[in-house]
Amino acid sequence: MQGAAQLYLKVSSAVIQWIAVAVLIAMAGINAAEIIYRTSFTSGLNWVQELSLVLAMVLYFLTYALIAKNREYIRVELLSGRLAPEARRVLAVMVRLVVLLFHALVAWYALRTTQFAAMFELPILGWGEWVYYLPLTISSADIVVTEFIFFVWQLRGVHVEEERSEVLT
Repeated sequence: MQGAAQLYLKVSSAVIQWIAVAVLIAMAGINAAEIIYRTSFTSGLNWVQELSLVLAMVLYFLTYALIAKNREYIRVELLSGRLAPEARRVLAVMVRLVVLLFHALVAWYALRTTQFAAMFELPILGWGEWVYYLPLTISSADIVVTEFIFFVWQLRGVHVEEERSEVLT
C-alpha cells in the first residue's frame, strides 16, 4: 500500500510539473503574440486575456497541489516545540486532520461551483465558465488524496521526510 501511495505522489508531482511548464510556455507564447499583434495592427487579440486568466488558474491551483505534496506549507510553531514528544505527535495528527478536512470541504464546494458555473459562458471564448473552477476542483481533490496519504502514514508511524519550509518562531 505504501508503495502505491509513493508512486501516486511521484507520478502526480511529475504530471503537475509538466503541466506547469506547458502552461507557462503557452502563457508566454500567447502574450508574446498579443504584443506582436498589437504592435503591428494597433489592436489586440480579444481572446488573449480570457485564455491567460484560465491558464493562470491552472498554474496557480495545480502548483498549490505541488506545495502540498512537498509539504512546503508555511508553518508557525510557537508552542509545539515546548510540548512533550507524545503531545507533539497528537498535535501533528490533529493538525493534519484539520488540513485534510479543510481541503475536502474546498474540493466539495469547488466541484459544486464548477457544476453551477457550467450554466454560463465566457464572453469571448464561448467556453463554459466551469473552466475557471475546474483547476481548483482537480487540485483540491489531489490535495485531499495527498493529505490522506500523509495522514495514514502519520497514524502508522511511518517516518516522512521533514518539511523543507522555513519555520517561523
